[in-house]
Amino acid sequence: MHRKRVGVFFGGQSPEHEVSVISGLQTAAALDTDNFEVTPVYVSKSGRWFTGENLLEVERYADLDAVIAEATEISLAPGPGTTLSLCSRSKKRMSSPQEWHIDVAFLVFHGGAGENGAVQGLCESLGVPFTGGDVLSSALGMNKVRSKAICQASGIPVVKWTEVWESTWAGSEESELDRIEKEIGFPAIVKPVRLGSSIGIARVENREDLDGAIEEALRYDVSVLVEMLVSDLREINCSVLGNRDSCQVSLLEEPTSSGEVLSFQDKYMQSSASSKTPTAIGGTKSSQASGMASLSRLIPAPVTEEVATKISSMAETIFKTLDCSGVVRIDFLMDRGSSEVWFNEINTIPGSLSFYLWEPTGLSFSALVERLISLAMDRFESRVRRVRTYDVNLLSERSASGLKGNKS
Repeated sequence: MHRKRVGVFFGGQSPEHEVSVISGLQTAAALDTDNFEVTPVYVSKSGRWFTGENLLEVERYADLDAVIAEATEISLAPGPGTTLSLCSRSKKRMSSPQEWHIDVAFLVFHGGAGENGAVQGLCESLGVPFTGGDVLSSALGMNKVRSKAICQASGIPVVKWTEVWESTWAGSEESELDRIEKEIGFPAIVKPVRLGSSIGIARVENREDLDGAIEEALRYDVSVLVEMLVSDLREINCSVLGNRDSCQVSLLEEPTSSGEVLSFQDKYMQSSASSKTPTAIGGTKSSQASGMASLSRLIPAPVTEEVATKISSMAETIFKTLDCSGVVRIDFLMDRGSSEVWFNEINTIPGSLSFYLWEPTGLSFSALVERLISLAMDRFESRVRRVRTYDVNLLSERSASGLKGNKS
């Protein structure tokens, strides 16, 4: 029995590029080489696709130009059976093009086309199994406004929010500021709608702050979310693993931050000494290789059993409402005084795959990635069992005679 060939996809055209590299290399290192043959697939910041053994060494990424120069540029194509072919694009006359085949695409992109459903759609079109959510659930999860609206319609509590589109904002700034002040008030939080890792997020206390924060957030996205700030805030998160038919909720966590809003630095640039990090990248435990595991957090979150049960139940409902699959992290807002809880956002490909929320339950990082591959294969097999073609050729002579506009 041959080892299953896994392509680990990471990088991408996203402000979260480096975070994806860390998560991707953690994932590759967690795969048991007795059972899996790992092929790295790196998407550069310019959108070019590469493979090569050097892409598995985190130290190489200190110089992105150099790491690309040593790698092999590839294109993707359907392979034999249900495999995906990675075809080298070598232009050297003396070298014959190489080709690799993978059985499953393990997607570890954060943000951009890799997490918003675009790459998921590519995998579906190429006929290869892939981990995580499908096109629709990925797109909904990436869009903070749409996911809030759907969850709100399903009875999940969310804080007051509004969306600001760049096309509406330009030339109508004052009227938009008036509207937001009336609908949301201050203090408030401003976020790009389709971005993560706390990039472009700001707390605003007044009209001037709001104006500047919206302008900044619009540098990253075409629309911006403005929502009410929970004054005495605690952030409580959890992970959900499985599919619509069967899923389980992890332990809860409470991240700690240097300020009132978790920053990119809080999440990814703290010392790894504050959290438990696997020896996942090149055998190192450096903070640069820790990803989301470098964030200071309390696990399990110090909340009452009643609150923990409520959040876990909400998380499962959200997971099923958005038709998720694989592993996600769902973030909640909680008022410290009243213990009232609101859904904040969902990460359909969470940083470091949220392994740190599963390890305390006895599920190792290696077991987690194997479970994700199993879920991907199950979904793919279910999908290919369906009727996907209709055995009638409308272009045959007999059928074509009935087509509208045919005058033959």
